[in-house]
Amino acid sequence: MYIYKLTRIVFNNGEEVKPGNLTVIIGPNNAGKSRILKDIAQKTTISTPLPNVVVNDVDWTTPQNLQELREAYSLERHQDEYNNWVFRTLAPELSRERQAIANFWTEEDEVIYHFLSKKSLFAEHFGLAMVAFITTEHRLKLVKEAASAEHERQEANLLQTMYNAGTSLENEIQKLVKRAFGKEIKLDFTVPQRLLFRVGDDFSLIPSDPRDARQPMQQYDKLDDQGDGIRSFVGITTALLATKRNVFLIDEPEAFLHPPQAFRIGEFIAQQANSERQIILATHSADLLRGLLSKTTDLTIIRIDRRDKINYFNTLDPNRLQELVNDPLLSSSRVLDGLFYSGVVVVEADSDGRFYQTASNKRKNDIDLYFVNADNKQTVPRITTLYRNMGVRCVGIVDFDVLNDSAEFKKQLEALDFSEESITPMLTIREEIAKAAKELPCDERLEKVKEQMKTLLASLNEIQGKAFGSDGEAKFEKEKLLSQIERRAREIAASTKNWNDFKEKGRAALPAELQFSFDELWKTCSEKGLFINPCGELESMLTHAGLAYTTDKRVWITKALSMLPRLEVNDNEYPWKFIKEIQDYLMG
Repeated sequence: MYIYKLTRIVFNNGEEVKPGNLTVIIGPNNAGKSRILKDIAQKTTISTPLPNVVVNDVDWTTPQNLQELREAYSLERHQDEYNNWVFRTLAPELSRERQAIANFWTEEDEVIYHFLSKKSLFAEHFGLAMVAFITTEHRLKLVKEAASAEHERQEANLLQTMYNAGTSLENEIQKLVKRAFGKEIKLDFTVPQRLLFRVGDDFSLIPSDPRDARQPMQQYDKLDDQGDGIRSFVGITTALLATKRNVFLIDEPEAFLHPPQAFRIGEFIAQQANSERQIILATHSADLLRGLLSKTTDLTIIRIDRRDKINYFNTLDPNRLQELVNDPLLSSSRVLDGLFYSGVVVVEADSDGRFYQTASNKRKNDIDLYFVNADNKQTVPRITTLYRNMGVRCVGIVDFDVLNDSAEFKKQLEALDFSEESITPMLTIREEIAKAAKELPCDERLEKVKEQMKTLLASLNEIQGKAFGSDGEAKFEKEKLLSQIERRAREIAASTKNWNDFKEKGRAALPAELQFSFDELWKTCSEKGLFINPCGELESMLTHAGLAYTTDKRVWITKALSMLPRLEVNDNEYPWKFIKEIQDYLMG
């Protein structure tokens, strides 16, 4: 039997895609995701579509003859009041009826073949019955209260199609809605002239005879009076289950839905795509994408981006994305969300991300950037490599002490695809910086820790043997010592590591000749998207503004985030100078 399917989509840069059963278009805002669907809808349902924007051409399967097409889609013609032969069908947006001329159906084979083979004529006369286009604009109208059918074969709205499909389909939709919203829905046709959905907790006691059910049904709320989320969900599920169309174009199925419901609609859509039903959707939701990937990897994922009015397309590996979703670290860091932004900044810790994002928005708030926490510097190159392989503009930010371990720094450089030849001189500069850091041997560091702990233990023994005048005084003094122990413990922990001076001062702690070497190293790394904090650690970024360096990151970040909005942006000072370099790299 004939099945209408899209076989080829040609984009405005000449790239071609052969859409499978399920095609997902993702990318940042205003990149052209929705426009792709509109272009496809126009080219498949209108004889003279508007000028190309993102899609240049679309091909589809054609039937061998008219009879094959009519049998596959139950297309029947009727005479209108002007004695013209027409056939009626739901418009692609599924919210109104459309008519197409069918006078040529009795013509000779050559004429009919012309209508079937010429794309513009097929689109105008048959495409509108083959394609469903569910937009954010029309989806809330899909299951809105509507008139009942005037005759047996009429399907002028989706509720009429739903009514004709019978109770089994209604029960299936009812289960989906119950799972996502905890509510039941039921089609109310107790008044012969109208159809509408009702919403409630339980419809099991409603009489089966519509005459007896009329009064009880009045006690339930209309779906039309409910929130946009449930109306959108019911509209999409009803359209996919009740409509006999082989191609569905769905724009942002997650619109109006909370994350758990977006995940549910993703699961449902993945289950509806098959060899006889082709679904192409555009989304800006990682939750919906997770729902899709939880049910299938048999899908085509296209990431679209735009730079200077030019579109770029990248086809992603769904198996790799599924691994990303299932990886505990990457899923908890919500790495998948970065696919929907113009650029991504990968940082070492959550507090780093909050600081850099606040500073970035303060300097330039019209840049669509996503900040993701890698949990440590060792994971930064892994995540940045993932993004780059998926066509996402990306940078990694690491503290100055990334240079304190030769093997670790080499891994960072290898992740940036530096050749062995170019890595060698960079490691030489690192060795020179390590010598300047005057790294202490392990034994010396252990001895230093031992002395500090002796002092701390002496304070503890002293207070435990001290006689206090009252319980209140004892509690005050002991709480004070506990606070001091917390601070001293962080200092002891810091003393176990080398590079303390460089953590606090970064580039400024280097001798003058090495500062120039570091600048060359910094420039080479930043050109590949690795940005080394020249100030040392994040906690050194605001020393010039009066916020002193401390090893207590929790206290520092609280003060820093309250200070940043009050600071004046000056691209000659940190952090603005650093942020400017990152923004220029990502958006340049």
